[in-house]
Amino acid sequence: MCRIIEYTTEYENKLIEFLDEYLPESGRTLDIKGQHSYYREIETFFHKFWIMIDSERVIGTVAIKSITETACEIKSLYLLKVYHNQGLGHTLLTHAVDFARTVGYEKMYLDSLSTSTKAISLYRHMGFTDTEKYNNNLRADVFMERKL
Repeated sequence: MCRIIEYTTEYENKLIEFLDEYLPESGRTLDIKGQHSYYREIETFFHKFWIMIDSERVIGTVAIKSITETACEIKSLYLLKVYHNQGLGHTLLTHAVDFARTVGYEKMYLDSLSTSTKAISLYRHMGFTDTEKYNNNLRADVFMERKL
């Protein structure tokens, strides 16, 4: 049974193993000492970070990063391909949206790649709409927002 838990450093090695498996599935390479070094400083980089585990294996992640007191951003919504089409991505995103609303955020943003068609479909299904570029992410070409 899959469950979502708040990340703690005791899961750091399992998270790194997950990222090392997930990122190549999406055409990327884990660079934990460079581009992805923030995964070693989760508590300072994100407002909240959750992992989804199946038994004791990390199979997915989702995070919230503060932008302002009333706006946040969805980050690291990742799920291993073998777990796709089971509603687990929806579960992860719903968990983050519900938390953000509960703590008082009024708007949520995200950036993505236009090639991430499944993710964009999920975002639209969850009420996200296209918006102007709001950050300096050079890799992203889709920007979305949702009122909470």
